[in-house]
Amino acid sequence: MKRLGFIISILISSIFYSSAQNEGNIWYFGGYAGLDFNSGVPIALTDGQMTTGEGCSSIADNNGDLLFYTDGMTVYNKNHTIMPNGSGLLGHSSSTQSGIIVKKPGSLTIYYLFTCDGMSGNSGGLNYSEVDMTLNGGLGDINANKNILIISGADEKLTAVTHQNGLDFWVVFRLINSNTYHSYLLTSTGLNLTPIVTNIGPAYFGEIGYLKASPDGTKIANANWLSSTFEIFDFDNNTGLLSNPITGYMDSPYGIEFSLNSNLLYVGEYYSRNINQYNLLAGSNAAIISSGLSIGQSTQGDIGALQLGPDGKIYLSIVLSGNLAVIDSPDILGLGCDFNVNGPQLAGSLAINGLPTFFSSIFNLPTDFSFNNPCYGDSTIFNFNSTSFDSILWNFGDPNSGIDNNSTDLNPFHIFTDTGTFHINLYSYFNGIADTATNDLFVTDLPTVNLGNDTVICDGEILTLDATVQNATYLWQDNSTNSTYDVINVGDYSVIITDSNGCINNDTIHVALNLLPYINLGNDIEICEDDVLTLDVYLEGASYLWNDNSTISSFNINSSGTYSVTLTDSNGCFNSDTVIIIINPLPNSDFTFNPQPTDLNNPNILFSNISSANTSYEWNLGDGTIIENLNNINHTYLFSGEYDVSLITLNEFDCIDTVIYQIIIDPGGFDLFIPNAFTPNNDEHNELFVIKGRYIIDFNIKIFNRWGKKIFESDNIEKHWDGRFQGKLVQQEKYTYLVTVLDINADIHEFPGIVYLIH
Repeated sequence: MKRLGFIISILISSIFYSSAQNEGNIWYFGGYAGLDFNSGVPIALTDGQMTTGEGCSSIADNNGDLLFYTDGMTVYNKNHTIMPNGSGLLGHSSSTQSGIIVKKPGSLTIYYLFTCDGMSGNSGGLNYSEVDMTLNGGLGDINANKNILIISGADEKLTAVTHQNGLDFWVVFRLINSNTYHSYLLTSTGLNLTPIVTNIGPAYFGEIGYLKASPDGTKIANANWLSSTFEIFDFDNNTGLLSNPITGYMDSPYGIEFSLNSNLLYVGEYYSRNINQYNLLAGSNAAIISSGLSIGQSTQGDIGALQLGPDGKIYLSIVLSGNLAVIDSPDILGLGCDFNVNGPQLAGSLAINGLPTFFSSIFNLPTDFSFNNPCYGDSTIFNFNSTSFDSILWNFGDPNSGIDNNSTDLNPFHIFTDTGTFHINLYSYFNGIADTATNDLFVTDLPTVNLGNDTVICDGEILTLDATVQNATYLWQDNSTNSTYDVINVGDYSVIITDSNGCINNDTIHVALNLLPYINLGNDIEICEDDVLTLDVYLEGASYLWNDNSTISSFNINSSGTYSVTLTDSNGCFNSDTVIIIINPLPNSDFTFNPQPTDLNNPNILFSNISSANTSYEWNLGDGTIIENLNNINHTYLFSGEYDVSLITLNEFDCIDTVIYQIIIDPGGFDLFIPNAFTPNNDEHNELFVIKGRYIIDFNIKIFNRWGKKIFESDNIEKHWDGRFQGKLVQQEKYTYLVTVLDINADIHEFPGIVYLIH
């Protein structure tokens, strides 16, 4: 506590000895275009003598006064004349980043000018030259260290990043036609020509587009116009190594830039003219790419370079336009970053493709700080954007937080005790000089998000989760970004909401699934009018609603129609089914028969079909006789009895009608006539013993003489006795006979008797 109080007292007592850094306040670029940021807003300059299609760089002193500028081939001093040794450098006007200027660490007068011609030049590669501001009467000139080759075969893009120690610099570029990045360390002793090498990501061949580092020195981004990709890497500004490649895809990416707080990345599509924002705090690599949002589009021309300015805004070169476009609040996530195509005017000069390239931390003022996530109940993170300090002290303007109201950490976090405006003070101390920065921070409530309690839905039901908050962005568990989400499956569903203030809240809901109750009324069917059909959908604990509003579990069908039922189970899940039922008419089956009644003496019956609306018939005559598809049938019964005769009739609907009548066949009788005499005397009268009969099935006659000798026998009633035995006429006398008859009822009858034979 004594040490903290000592620091506070020194900082406050030294507050009037403040320093400033304005080295990036003067820009020259394009077709004789220039801007002066020293007033806090960009003012057009018309005194520039440089015209370049792409790469350029400029540098001012700590007061914001111009020192020199270059297109990578020629160096102009502050009087806009070419330095005596300032021509013939090995950059190129069509190299994306043909030059970048970095002050030699520990020096007040020596600047390193790195040049790169890339695929546009003569394969001069990456070189450096030294500009000594003590030469040429203080106007500066390139000393003997001119066009010193670092390596040949470099892509036409490079960037410079402040080392973690806050003093030295890394110069980073990619070799042409490769995936190899070199990081060269620039210290007070000069440039170390032994690079730190990283092979990472895919190889690219002759790529153009910008290479940029984040202001905090932790990330590098690369635009690859020809391959329609852009890349984001983590950068270790202590070791110079790149890692964790992330690749995105878009049309012709050329310009690329980080927000001042290093949390957001902006990429311009050259031909499509879209400007896209990516949230580097979105989470996973996939989430970062999925966070891409188009924040606007140029309506005036193609989009060239994007460059962070001293005012924290990002400026965009609109090709062959008389003004720049601008992103006014690039630290704000979403459309609140405020893209404006009508940025600063260039007073008759033209922007082309390029804007000045600076080392990444040039706009991190010694006592400037940034913050993100100013959200109640969550940690607000502060970033001190200086690399030159001995000690710092934060005062968060939140006395209710007690001892947590102050911090001496470089990048502290603070949980504010309320919503509203808090006055933040940052005191820094470096080499005996104290400085201060202040800013007002408004702490807002976290966005409200409530997906509801864990719930159960029915299979096939859609549950819409609504997380809508005004001017917010959304990230669901599957990386979708709509404000609502339709749930149809079981699982856990979550959303992260980021409001217009960058405040983040989230919620999760578990959704279970109930299967729908089973219901099946069967296939559509045709039945006949005598059929009985019941639709039964009983399920324990369920309720029912039929198409006629009845609520029973079964339904008896008595007419043609469409029948439907909705079944709701005990979980409230419902299912329905529909069936079409057609009831077809029956045929009219009928027949007549004659004679009736009758007997075996006349057993032949005529049956006549008098049915209607039929297509086929089947007779069953009751005695085992089956006959199909005859309308008129004569049938003879062999036995007496009662016969059930049926006629089955089938119509075109396959419906059947059956009629049955009973046929009675009485036993009947037989007739037998036996004469008592005959006269075989050749007078041609009564010459034979003739027996006559009807309804006889079987017949036998035997004739005997008085001595009992059989003299005649016949099984044929039509064979008559002529009075002879063994060919001779027997004598006149009486003879006995025995007639045996089998009648139509299969009964046997015997008739003995006497017949007189008379000569």
